Amino acid sequence: MNTEQIPGINSVFQLNSKKNPSEVTLRSSEWAIITQIDGMRSISEIALILSMSDDEVLTLFYGLFEKGLIELKTSEKPVERLVDEKFFESVRSELIRIIGPVAPFLIDDVLWELGLKKNNYPLLRIPEFIEKVSDEIQDESKKLQFQKIMLENMKLLESN
Repeated sequence: MNTEQIPGINSVFQLNSKKNPSEVTLRSSEWAIITQIDGMRSISEIALILSMSDDEVLTLFYGLFEKGLIELKTSEKPVERLVDEKFFESVRSELIRIIGPVAPFLIDDVLWELGLKKNNYPLLRIPEFIEKVSDEIQDESKKLQFQKIMLENMKLLESN
């Protein structure tokens, strides 16, 4: 097998359920890769997380593939669904109703903390966003009310 069998940095791998990492000797850099493989992250995303070059990570992936520890899930990461700004408008409206005029600032702070923007927000990260916003609501009954409404909004997003 050669490195051409790993299609590229946008490939997504998953752990091979038939082989246990404890069955082979791994270097610390290989363990670092193993801990990041989740069947959703691409090779380039793992390289970014681990602050490694794409070439370095590709070489490590090749070694793990050769050892039978990982298998190709897809050669291209699926296009990530994004949330449109209407969702954030509904969050803003609901938060204003619950906590008042500081709501837009809270939303912006949480987005900044997560390193994301309204116009490029992944659908899969909405629960994380809602959790962080909820943590800022001091009144438990209002927090629960907000979470309940946001859960309904999330269900609508996922069904579209």
